[in-house]
Amino acid sequence: MIEIEEELLDAYAEELSIASIGFEMMGKLLNVKYIKERIKLLNITEMYIYGGGYLGIQLYYATSKLVYVPAVIDRENELSIKTLDIPVMGIEELKRIYKEEKIIIASLKFYREIQKDLSNFVPQNQIMFLGEFLGGIV
Repeated sequence: MIEIEEELLDAYAEELSIASIGFEMMGKLLNVKYIKERIKLLNITEMYIYGGGYLGIQLYYATSKLVYVPAVIDRENELSIKTLDIPVMGIEELKRIYKEEKIIIASLKFYREIQKDLSNFVPQNQIMFLGEFLGGIV
């Protein structure tokens, strides 16, 4: 197999894996009883969601009636579905107003980059990956 074909296959496998994990997470986010249990177990009363994609939007709808979610944070300062009435802000605004709230990262592809950006002003114990919030889905 030539090198370019191997790279394409690796990229395809990664995308397929991300999609599979994303579907599993979406399923968990639809279970209201489970989400309530996780929020109670993790002692979350207020949180931000980082990621304006489908997982971030679903997490917002799954949690915003149970805990205070001031906004979804997104680098582009917008949601992937622009017609929704969800508060959104950029990371610079978050830096100005952040006060030790939990931040759940709802991005599968860019988790490490987001975590690195947040770690400049957010304590590590306040940053959580969505998979961790959902009980170990990686």
